[in-house]
Amino acid sequence: MARVVSAQRQPELVLAKQQQGVALILAMLVVALVTAITIELSWRFDLSMTRAANRWHGVQARAYLLGAEELAEMALQYDLEDDQTEGVMIDTLTEIWAQPAPQFPTDEGWVRAGLEDAQGRFNLNHLKQKANKPKEGQTQPSWQRWTTAQRRFIRLLQTIELGTEEDLNTVDLYTAKSITLSIADWLDKDSNVSYIDGGEGAEADYYIRLEPPFIIANQEMISVSELLLVKGMTPEIYQKLVPLVIVLPEDMMMNVNTMPMQLLRTFNEKQELYPITEEAALNLFNDRGDGFPDLQTFKDSLETIAGVGNAENLDTTGLDVKSSYFLFFGDTMVGDHIRAVKAMMRRDNGEVSTLYRTDANF
Repeated sequence: MARVVSAQRQPELVLAKQQQGVALILAMLVVALVTAITIELSWRFDLSMTRAANRWHGVQARAYLLGAEELAEMALQYDLEDDQTEGVMIDTLTEIWAQPAPQFPTDEGWVRAGLEDAQGRFNLNHLKQKANKPKEGQTQPSWQRWTTAQRRFIRLLQTIELGTEEDLNTVDLYTAKSITLSIADWLDKDSNVSYIDGGEGAEADYYIRLEPPFIIANQEMISVSELLLVKGMTPEIYQKLVPLVIVLPEDMMMNVNTMPMQLLRTFNEKQELYPITEEAALNLFNDRGDGFPDLQTFKDSLETIAGVGNAENLDTTGLDVKSSYFLFFGDTMVGDHIRAVKAMMRRDNGEVSTLYRTDANF
């Protein structure tokens, strides 16, 4: 009898075990589902918090950088008023706006800002103009086939060092001429390839054969980065040029009081296409001191201090001792992030304004 009962209960026991197994699986599925939902919610919460923190830090950083920008505008305004009071309208590297500013501590980190004279760099749009052609029947010395700005840029290119310390060299004269002509062709409105003194430029026919092809600008540059598209320009030369060149309206002069020593090497007698020596440029740089009061003093220093030929053969076209355009550089740390901004400022008629901000090269 017991065996019969036991045999009858076996299916019930099997069913009970199966139900227990199903219940265990369901419980595990519920736990897994709840865990997945919890992880998803936690991830979304962390993501939302991170986004909110980044937005907050971004707002804070922008506020700090705009504040630094306003401080830079005040420095430029103060400098102008000080020059007007003293009656000496020059801009030099010894003035308050040109002094390096320390990091200012903030509640979330620090903020730092600085100004640079944009007209202390070489304005690439000066290369747009071409030299006057000789009258019929007249001969023209080779140097007169270049404009003053083109001669300076040829000299500047030859100051750029290439290669490694073990194998150091500079841009050669032929390459300097060709790059200069290629930039001039990039800027001018005609489609005639420039050939001067062995140098060769490039017009649309050259650029449409490239892979990929593109259209030549035939107008003033709006960014220094356009140089990378110009025939003959290499990444190495470009990187060395970036701190020395700028894109400004064509009528903006270069300030001899704020340009770096490498640009001072571009001043030589009209007929010379080679830069002056580093020693001569250093002598000129040291003699500049608190700034040249006028261009005649600058020419005299070139002749007597730097030993650059006859002052009468030194061309001051496109030069000045004061500036209107300035570059603002600012960066700040908020939280764990560093944010930076670059801006072009203009000081005109007693007012200082920010023309634009950019992450690219000017």
